[in-house]
Amino acid sequence: MHPSRLQRNDLLNLTKIAKEGFPISGGEVDFEVYTYLRNMTIRENSIEDFLKHEELPGKFNTLSIQIRGRSERQGIGKSVRMTFFSKDVELDVDGTDEAWVLGKYSQITNFLRQKRPWFWAVHKPFPFIAGLVSTLSLFGLVYLIKAGELIYSISAALFLIAWVFATVFYVRGTFLPSTQIILIPKESFFNRQNITIIIAALTLLFTIVGAVIIPLVK
Repeated sequence: MHPSRLQRNDLLNLTKIAKEGFPISGGEVDFEVYTYLRNMTIRENSIEDFLKHEELPGKFNTLSIQIRGRSERQGIGKSVRMTFFSKDVELDVDGTDEAWVLGKYSQITNFLRQKRPWFWAVHKPFPFIAGLVSTLSLFGLVYLIKAGELIYSISAALFLIAWVFATVFYVRGTFLPSTQIILIPKESFFNRQNITIIIAALTLLFTIVGAVIIPLVK
């Protein structure tokens, strides 16, 4: 699934879209939403009650929404399950009506596609990019050290260290996360992930300008 950046109203609208087509005639509907936090699990049977919990942080990236339509004759006749993790998003739509299944799947995926964060295009190739950049940075650092360029060697080393931290944050799901559920949108830009990227960008720019562009101009 596409990476998704959802705010409070987006979560309400997504739930509304997922619940359309329920209940099954003459049956019942089970709805469950929950998230796992560090010290607790928050679980409710309505999205409105879920969002009332004061323990919810301003931003988190794990969430599960499950809807099951039960028929007295056929048991579970329709179901929608959406699971958001820090590094991937899963969607499962089941039902006895093929047209309903395909339509519901299309509705949800189209909605989430509109909520993609700005970095969605580099999300999948990032592991390859991380490996390539780390390798090239290491070779560049060795070259600068052998060339006796102390200042640029330090800059290249700082870039490599910052890039390694960015890769670690990515693996942990805090940098370029697949899911961002934002209940309180106000957050300082200067968090550790953004500071790491700023340091990496500045040191890379300094190294390129000083070790590559200036010698070429001379």
